[in-house]
Amino acid sequence: MEALKNLDKILGCLLRGGSVALLAAIFVILIANVFVRFFPVTSFGWFDEIIEMLIAWFVFLGAAALWRENEHFVVSFLPDHLKGKTAGHLLDIVVSIVSLAFLAIFTYYSLNLTMRAQDWTPIINMPKKLLYASMPFSGALMIVYSVRNIIRSGGRLVGRQR
Repeated sequence: MEALKNLDKILGCLLRGGSVALLAAIFVILIANVFVRFFPVTSFGWFDEIIEMLIAWFVFLGAAALWRENEHFVVSFLPDHLKGKTAGHLLDIVVSIVSLAFLAIFTYYSLNLTMRAQDWTPIINMPKKLLYASMPFSGALMIVYSVRNIIRSGGRLVGRQR
């Protein structure tokens, strides 16, 4: 169990660090693009393709990082009202199961899209699969963490009923 906790901590650092690095890269490239528009020293023809890929990976890795730590947006009126009660634990389980179902569908179809993708970017000739791969990768991580959340909520529910 300790090995899983260590793996989770490492994965959390990689997700957060990766998101920060991607955001920094987006920022640097955007600033460079603005600079090059005023002082045309080089061509940024590849700009759109790289930014598109960086933003896709940033969004989906960031979503997985937030999902891992349960920091994503949530309307918390009802969960806060039921917190610590049996109904609250049941609500957590139901919400996690619905989320898991959505993530399973999302991951399945995004993996299907990624596997079927045949197109390449026009300037740098990079396969679009690299861009699309951010979706099933992050979806799979969020599925794992949804299962973890169901197990945790179930443990709290069982512990509460004893």
